[in-house]
Amino acid sequence: MQHKPLALTRFALQRPVTLCMLFLSMLVFGMLASRMLPLEKFPGIDIPEIYVHVPYPNATPAETERLITRPVEEALATVTGIKKMRSFSKEDGADVSLEFNWEENINTKSIEVRERLDNMRHLLPRDVERVMVFQFNTSDMPIFQLRISSERDLAMAYDLLERVIKRPLERVSGVSKVELYGVDKRQVSIRLDPQRLRALQVDPVTLLQQMQQSNFAMTAGEIRNPNESITVKPVGEFTSLDALKAYPIRQGLTLGEVADIQLELPKRTEGRHLHQTYAVGMNVFKESGANLVEVSRAAIAVVDAAGKDPAFNGINLFLMDDTAKGVTDSLSNLLSSGGMGAALSFVVLYLFLRHIPTTLVVVLSVPVSIAITLGAMYFLGYSLNILSMMGLMLAVGMLVDNSVVVTESIFRERAADADIKAATERGVYRVSLAVLAGTATTAIVFLPNIIGQKVDVTVFLEHVAIAITIALGVSLVMALTLIPLLTTKIKQIHSQQNAEPSALDKFYGRCLRWTLAKPKTATAIAFALLASVAIPLGQVSGGDDDGGDSNRAFLNYNIQGNYSLEEVEAEVTRMEQYLYQHKAEFEIESVYSYYTANHAISIIMFNDPLVKPVGDIKKTIREGWPKLVRAEPSFGWSESGGGMQLHLAGPSTEMLTKLAADIVPVLRDVKGLEDVRSEIADGRYELQIKLDQDALQRYNLSAQDLANTVSLALRGVNLRTYRSAEQGELQLRVLYDEKVSHSQAELEAIPVAVQDGVTIRLSQVAQLSLQPLLAEIRRFNRQTTLAIGMNMSKDLSMDKAREEIKQRMDQLQLPPGYSWSFEGSFQYQDEAQGIMVVNMLLAVAMIYLVMAALFESLLLPTAVIGSLLFSMVGVFWAFLFTGTSMGIMGMIGMLVLMGIVVNNGIVLVDRINQLRGERPEADLVPLIIEACEARLRPILMTVSTTVLGLLPLAMGDATIGGDGPSYAPMAIAIIGGLVFSTLTSLLLVPLTYWGLVRFNVRWSQMRHRAAGFASKLISA
Repeated sequence: MQHKPLALTRFALQRPVTLCMLFLSMLVFGMLASRMLPLEKFPGIDIPEIYVHVPYPNATPAETERLITRPVEEALATVTGIKKMRSFSKEDGADVSLEFNWEENINTKSIEVRERLDNMRHLLPRDVERVMVFQFNTSDMPIFQLRISSERDLAMAYDLLERVIKRPLERVSGVSKVELYGVDKRQVSIRLDPQRLRALQVDPVTLLQQMQQSNFAMTAGEIRNPNESITVKPVGEFTSLDALKAYPIRQGLTLGEVADIQLELPKRTEGRHLHQTYAVGMNVFKESGANLVEVSRAAIAVVDAAGKDPAFNGINLFLMDDTAKGVTDSLSNLLSSGGMGAALSFVVLYLFLRHIPTTLVVVLSVPVSIAITLGAMYFLGYSLNILSMMGLMLAVGMLVDNSVVVTESIFRERAADADIKAATERGVYRVSLAVLAGTATTAIVFLPNIIGQKVDVTVFLEHVAIAITIALGVSLVMALTLIPLLTTKIKQIHSQQNAEPSALDKFYGRCLRWTLAKPKTATAIAFALLASVAIPLGQVSGGDDDGGDSNRAFLNYNIQGNYSLEEVEAEVTRMEQYLYQHKAEFEIESVYSYYTANHAISIIMFNDPLVKPVGDIKKTIREGWPKLVRAEPSFGWSESGGGMQLHLAGPSTEMLTKLAADIVPVLRDVKGLEDVRSEIADGRYELQIKLDQDALQRYNLSAQDLANTVSLALRGVNLRTYRSAEQGELQLRVLYDEKVSHSQAELEAIPVAVQDGVTIRLSQVAQLSLQPLLAEIRRFNRQTTLAIGMNMSKDLSMDKAREEIKQRMDQLQLPPGYSWSFEGSFQYQDEAQGIMVVNMLLAVAMIYLVMAALFESLLLPTAVIGSLLFSMVGVFWAFLFTGTSMGIMGMIGMLVLMGIVVNNGIVLVDRINQLRGERPEADLVPLIIEACEARLRPILMTVSTTVLGLLPLAMGDATIGGDGPSYAPMAIAIIGGLVFSTLTSLLLVPLTYWGLVRFNVRWSQMRHRAAGFASKLISA
């Protein structure tokens, strides 16, 4: 039967020079563009979250909740599209987090949030200076963090660090911002002495108002005459410390007589340690679109130069979280795995083809496709990041599939026809439908992730899909044009084309004949294989074992009670001494600690590579760490939102705290759960000031006047900034002497007013008493909540942990109005895996639609869809044998697998259909056997190249970004499912095809007989 050749193939054979120039130009453009592609860790993606921060220092959490958190929540509740709302009321202010669906335009939502906050600004306390709104993009992360430590005091090193490191870093091309923290610029402090205020009868509130009115600068207009216009500017700014001291309060009394005025550092509220010494932090950010590695390399050169400066003698500079290093490590791992996989693919292709020229022609599709893909990504505005690299890595093993099938078909036709051109056109035509369907099904499985419901996994998968789809599209065009052209230049076909069938061909033929001869037995075996999935299904755990942070551990101190910064630092120092004493045993590279008066955390960085697993090292550290008086250390629920959480919800934080105290011991009894504890610490107190209303009325004072006076004494008040010729612009702050914040008696004695020459003290109008304090009040969706966090040991799966926790929680009787729910990794896993399952089902439907359209049949795609079921069986058996858990990376592997695994069935069904079209009168079974034997070798070659291309990933330790989830579960899923499905579909696809054809014939016969019977009844 004569077929009209494909237009693409005919063009390639008729215009060889034109075609070669087209591909050569695209190859050159791709190679040039690949050098200009921005190199990033992640593509620039807007995270659908908005954070509102309202600073309100030296307040209680209850006061912050009442005055700030609840009004802000009420205002923001009217913003449309909010998925989750979380709020945190603390001693230093309020934080409100809004999470939206990924489909929302976060920039529009940010404008909407700012409008709501502007409209309710008058409801907030007057001393709230600013309300900050943040939104984040993945490109906003620092390219590296710098830690600066020294044996000498770094408290006064702000000017040195700014001059030698910060400003030179800001001048580096591609650097957008440099943050310096842990060391502060000095400020001018006006410390009022309460004893002198009382003795000289000075009202502190009146004094503050007087200073605020005196320190100003404003434009008052202008003087105009016919010749000029002169601006008028009244200036009342303080210009020197001497001028401040000489500022007259009243006749014969100056500010210097009632206050100590000096340059000093702001009171330290936080600290950092690195290598057991005090440390300063610095974050470096890059501009959007700048090359990550180049900017990082230039910035690190500045840091290295600063380290050689004589002024930095005794100062250590340490790089943390070097994103560029993580990306280059991840890319080099991917490239080495890809190179090894490509080499293995070349070897296996040669073993099948036994002909170097043919093997080179087939393998040519890999580098050419990747180069052209990189060029296309550049022109489409994409960057080269770990997600697009993952897509290219997955594509490496599949890029030769189309070329293998086309080349095999061409050589079969050439073995039977001496006309090279005609045989080539006919060979391409015979498999064109199969390669088109195979490429379409591989690409279309990603469509539900792109257009369906969004979570972070599906958004990131979109970038993986772009790389795979472009690469496979290029390889398809090459297989239909350039590959046929190059094969015509190979004049000598390897004699194996006409050789006797190999032992493998004979064995496969015998198995296929037995399967078709005993369909019932073969079907029973197939169902038994499907049922065998129950064995691994019950033993493969679901969970987030893909999690990153494989080279570090987070140690939370869980401070218990009210302690000073120095006391918390002493606890941190003691733990660090223990860790460094066993540095070699614990395989520790460095320890970085951060602490405040009520919180502390140490990040333990381990050596790379590790000899022992991180879990075993944690266990050893936990068994020997010192007993701390002020803290209860535990390994944290990693900073990236990992760990598992159980949320308690109810109207009262006090009751939630009591419930948590009862529940924590119950959960600690669950074998395999570690570091179980409540997020709120106990033992904290606050000093409450109870006002005497009669006394206030007697002295004609208001509660607000009293609160302002106490706030001035402890918190202080900022005046207009002070300008110094040497120091530049400095903060000018009025507050009381430090002794007031150290003693309750001193606080009670502060003057609140002066009336008729008599000084009124705080103790005369209020009573002070210590009361228990909540360290923090957390709310979730406008309901008060409390979280109990925990980690899992490696012996406990997440599904088992969920079951055990639910069993114990169901036995507890919570008070009316109180409830519990799973959060953290529990909730994330449920949401992500639920969406992935839906998308996988939609992908199956898409694959069916593509095959039905290409085969022009509703029945025949069913023969191929069965391969998907057997591939899932192979995935779970592979997970069982390798000890891999079913996490998100495993599900991504299953999704990609679905698009690959049907290709074998498509090739078989397409060839059977062709033979049936050419010989419609021939028996079906011999046709099926002939078609399957003809397609055995290309199927085995394509499967072998895909499996070997992924084998280095499955056996290696490559991770996303160098510190993220491992690629191994994804590779294991694809390899296990593809191998198992190939072995079964080579026999079961022909059997299913034969059964469907017989069913169709019998159905037609039944319909014919029914129609004849009906016509007889009608005629009767």
